[in-house]
Amino acid sequence: MTPRFILDENVVIFAQLECDETGSPNSTCVDLFQQIVEICHTIVVDDTLWDKYVEQLNRPANFDADRGPWLMRAFYNLFRIDGKLEGIDHNAPGFAEESSIPQGSQDDVFIVRLAVETRAILVTADRPLREDLASSGVASRYSLRVVSPQEALGLLGRA
Repeated sequence: MTPRFILDENVVIFAQLECDETGSPNSTCVDLFQQIVEICHTIVVDDTLWDKYVEQLNRPANFDADRGPWLMRAFYNLFRIDGKLEGIDHNAPGFAEESSIPQGSQDDVFIVRLAVETRAILVTADRPLREDLASSGVASRYSLRVVSPQEALGLLGRA
C-alpha cells in the first residue's frame, strides 16, 4: 500500500516559506512536499485541516511577494491528479484517549483525530506535539507514526 501522509499546517507554512521553525532558510519541508508528489504518495486532509491550509497559505505573511501563495495553487492542482490528495469530506471523529494529550498540544487534537481515523503518517515540525503523543501513549495505542519533516524525507529515502 502506498504510504499516505498528513502534513501539519506548520509543515506547509515552512514549505511555502522555504524555512525551518526558526525562520532560517531550509528546503526540508518543500522537498518533502515535492517528493511526496513525485513518488506517487498521497496527502490526506479533512475539512478542518484543509481550512487551516487555506487560511495559513493565503496569509501575506506566509508567502513571498514574488511567488505568492504558490503552495496553495499546488494543492489545488493535486485535486486533478488521481490519488495525490485524499480529502476526507468530514471532520475526523474524536477518540477515547484524546483527553490524555497534554494541554499544550490540545489545539492539535483535530490533526491527531485525522491520523487516528486514517492511519496516515503524521508529519509535524511541532516537537512538543510529537513528544506529547508519545508520552501520553496515544501514538502507541493507535499505532500512529508521528515524524518530523526530516524523518519523513528519510522514509521516502530522500533525506
